[in-house]
Amino acid sequence: MILADTIPYGNILLIQTGFAGDMVLTTPLLRGVRRAAPSARITLLHAPRTEGLVRCCPHLDDRIVYDKGGESRGAPAALRLARELRRRRYDLVVSPHRSIRSGLLALASGAERRVGFDHVPSALFYTDVVPYSRWESTFVRRKLRLLEPLGIVERDERTEAYFGDDDAAEANALLEEAGLGRPFAVLAIGSAWATKRWPPRRFGELAALLGERGIAAALVGGPSDREAAAEAMRFGPSADLTGRTTFGVLAAILSRAALFVGNDSGALHLASAAGTPSVALFGPTGPEQFRFDDKVRVVRSEAPCAPCSDHGSERCPLGDWVCLPGIGAERVAREAASLLAGAGALSSGGEGSTDG
Repeated sequence: MILADTIPYGNILLIQTGFAGDMVLTTPLLRGVRRAAPSARITLLHAPRTEGLVRCCPHLDDRIVYDKGGESRGAPAALRLARELRRRRYDLVVSPHRSIRSGLLALASGAERRVGFDHVPSALFYTDVVPYSRWESTFVRRKLRLLEPLGIVERDERTEAYFGDDDAAEANALLEEAGLGRPFAVLAIGSAWATKRWPPRRFGELAALLGERGIAAALVGGPSDREAAAEAMRFGPSADLTGRTTFGVLAAILSRAALFVGNDSGALHLASAAGTPSVALFGPTGPEQFRFDDKVRVVRSEAPCAPCSDHGSERCPLGDWVCLPGIGAERVAREAASLLAGAGALSSGGEGSTDG
């Protein structure tokens, strides 16, 4: 619900340079700004890694790609970007990204109104700050609260997935090449953090179990996930699409998939946004800060130490990392079967009896 029909700003900049999952969870904010300012020019500043997620976003008029860790790294590039932002004469900046860098860019834009979180010290760069409490609500709800200083209460937390005709054509070509004409599951084996990745062997075992039920498997991930995909394929037949999909192409593939299974990652949030029936695997992190609908089944680790982190880490704090490895493929297959039973996508074959 929007209490104000419009906001009096015609040139708006949003800053989100986070990971893929952050961007998917920002799409309700993009939609909320567009609803509040239907005639404004809205620009998104984002990282190259999220290009495919927003290239076809209908709520944006322009995008600025900021490669903060690559060719835009360093003070000279940052100064050039600051000058470019000031040249564009934004009158409102909204930043769901909490870094000092994002705050500095907001300040450098010269915009009269700048809205961000009260995250010290970046809060110093905003004219309006919104409390950030990870215990308060979901990630999406916190981002939408950035609109409240503007007189807007937006409660629509649905995330969105975007892809274009070219993405759909490339997805069709990949699926045809892989022989995925029958119902198939997308298994996303990657995550930004090592402790959030279900072991490759488990994905392979799951692929074998799904195959017994008439569901083919397609492994997806980035180029760095190819080795894990090769290991997974030792334990179950799969089509290896790792390193071959942009996020736009992945969104198009997900729109055709019967099932998604993946770690706490950007791919999971994209699958949820696309409306794909999904099984979400959680170990060191918890699902409480996400609002999943009834198409998503959460499988949580039963380890007493889990969850232990907001975002995951490269190494287990206790050194034994038992949370995700302790989730067996049979347990995940049962959740998938239960999820898809109404659609008749899985056959009535055996489901296994242990978590392995």
